[in-house]
Amino acid sequence: MKNLKYLTISILPLMWSVYFLFEILTGRVKDLPTIIGNIALIILFALVGFYFYKLSQKYPQGFKCKTIIIIFSILMVIDQGIKLIIKFFFFEDYIDIIKGFLSFNPIINTDGSWLNARFSTGISFPLLIFVNFIAIVLFFELYRYYLSKGNNSFYGDMCFLFIFSGSLCSLIDKIFYGGSLDFIGISNLFIADIKDIYINLGILFFIISIVISGYLTEDDNTSFKEDLASIKKFLIFSKNDILSLFKNN
Repeated sequence: MKNLKYLTISILPLMWSVYFLFEILTGRVKDLPTIIGNIALIILFALVGFYFYKLSQKYPQGFKCKTIIIIFSILMVIDQGIKLIIKFFFFEDYIDIIKGFLSFNPIINTDGSWLNARFSTGISFPLLIFVNFIAIVLFFELYRYYLSKGNNSFYGDMCFLFIFSGSLCSLIDKIFYGGSLDFIGISNLFIADIKDIYINLGILFFIISIVISGYLTEDDNTSFKEDLASIKKFLIFSKNDILSLFKNN
């Protein structure tokens, strides 16, 4: 695809810039270290995008099943392994890594989601767990359906890996910690964890997958009835796929 390189490089910086601008407009960004730190993050995210673009050129057709399982396992071990170490050995510690901007500040975010923490939406914890579980099943089946249609691409595989890993880590956190064990403090803006990075990377790959598929530029307009038929096909596939997993066991 033309300009794929620039698209991959620019999405994460653009996402962060929009968020940063929002925090500026709401008056939460008031000091120079926060401004400089966020500009540095924008540059870092551009470099991350460039790295993934290079990786996509090496694996344009995505990964084999074995490789996907290995990458998924590594992602899970990184997030959950670090949290176990922090919980048992460093939970009471605080480290100012970059004064005024970046800190190691472990907390249990009992709000359960960024929306709850940032906007006090008041979504109940049991509902968040239920939605989280449904999202995991949905992501898994969407990916299976995507593969069943003969699709295979680096961006599709990476989208699944990061969103699925991030969602599963989020569910584990809610069940075993009673919330998210966050420890990456960014100024006074928020405290995040590694799964948040996974999910944002997943969004990056999802956007690129949608763009390169031509979905946003197709001239053919489907009717509402046709859209419902497509959804029905997916739901039937998902039902049969889930039932087959139980039958095989």
